[in-house]
Amino acid sequence: MQKSSLFRAIGLAWLVAGCLDISSAIVIWMIRGVTLVRGFQGIAGGLVGREAAVEGGLATAALGFALHFFIMFCVVVVFCLASLVLQAPARWPIPSGVIYGFIVYTVMYWLVVPLSRIGPRPHSVSNDATAILIHIFLIGLPIALIVHRFSPVKTNSDP
Repeated sequence: MQKSSLFRAIGLAWLVAGCLDISSAIVIWMIRGVTLVRGFQGIAGGLVGREAAVEGGLATAALGFALHFFIMFCVVVVFCLASLVLQAPARWPIPSGVIYGFIVYTVMYWLVVPLSRIGPRPHSVSNDATAILIHIFLIGLPIALIVHRFSPVKTNSDP
């Protein structure tokens, strides 16, 4: 992948997946009666702790928003680097996107969150199923399809 194509793929995938994922979080917060400020503070709580996040007001809500997009940037860069090394993600975007979405879910919910200042959280089938679907359809697949679009590696069926 040329440097300019790589940067365009990263930028677009970051914007699309970041907006889709945060939109799904906002919908879930609204259904649960959580305000936007409190939802974003919840994200910041992973870094500063729950009490400090709430006490920080709008500043920690802004930190949570920024952290969300920083994490998504890292997720996109990892996929792009993997597609440069392996070429399979760029060649087969749909299976790669599904697998990557599940990997991102697993890393976030079973490693990052438990090791953060939030700590281990209880799991339920319905919450985990929703999170897995969000990570597959709103993160993994969009990233894989966008990277595929900008990649010189194509399948036989591509024009």
